[in-house]
Amino acid sequence: MSKHAQEYLDAFARGQDFVPPAKGVFADGRPDDEALALLGKALEAGSPTVRENVVKLLVDMGRSTDPLTPEGADVLRHPRIIGLLAGTGLARPDLGREAAMDALRKLVSSRALAPFGEAFADTLGKAPSHEALLLVAKAKPAQARAVLERLNMLPRWRHEEACLIARAALGNAEDEERFIERARAASSGEELARAVGPLGLMGTPRGLKLLGELLRTPLTVDIPGSMPGRSVKSVRLNVLDALLYNFPEEPALYPNNINRDDDYRAAERFCTKTLGVVYKNPPPPYLKFGNVPPSPLRP
Repeated sequence: MSKHAQEYLDAFARGQDFVPPAKGVFADGRPDDEALALLGKALEAGSPTVRENVVKLLVDMGRSTDPLTPEGADVLRHPRIIGLLAGTGLARPDLGREAAMDALRKLVSSRALAPFGEAFADTLGKAPSHEALLLVAKAKPAQARAVLERLNMLPRWRHEEACLIARAALGNAEDEERFIERARAASSGEELARAVGPLGLMGTPRGLKLLGELLRTPLTVDIPGSMPGRSVKSVRLNVLDALLYNFPEEPALYPNNINRDDDYRAAERFCTKTLGVVYKNPPPPYLKFGNVPPSPLRP
């Protein structure tokens, strides 16, 4: 038995929350098998708060030991941890399930989620929630289409954006077109920043290709509270966030790795190779964050 894993479980049972980084639950730089076995049992039988903290511990163990972490990626690829979160992590509709679904959809690639699609569809059918809808959108299990059709009959879910995103992700062309047109029609940085998020969440080939094309947008958004003058952020950073949601294992897409113009070009090369994007217009001048001087006072 893993002594340190048991100490974590005892602390969680006393009401303490997990505080990263995880300690003492590794072997040879990887999550310890005995620790995983013990935490898996707690995830199955623990109280909602214990389950939530076990999820946080497991996620930290997987993220911190991933070989891509030193390159700036924030990704969960450990097969056994993914299996625990997608298995017993979803066993009950509580804080543990919500934490597991949040981690799965944000940190795991859709390819790695695909084997658990039936479980995700079952979870959505039994206990619909915002997180369950977005997880189904990420994994795209065909079994979830019938569940979405039933939810679409209910006023509570019919107009919920997460439900529309899931429907678009699973092949509803009308819903997909609505999100794509919203991004294409955006005339300001604020509008485009709001529009690219759903494109990333639905993760369809058309939506992802449009995101790749938008990596050359010159639009910016204001950063609130910056006086005198204005501080701005490039909307390209929002586009990168939407892309890396679908490709968390790709360091070139992380905004924190954008420090010069060549870094934007690296992200574009990924989009050309992976999504088939062809750039016809020249890129805008390099910008990540910047300042706009105040307007001169007029007499």
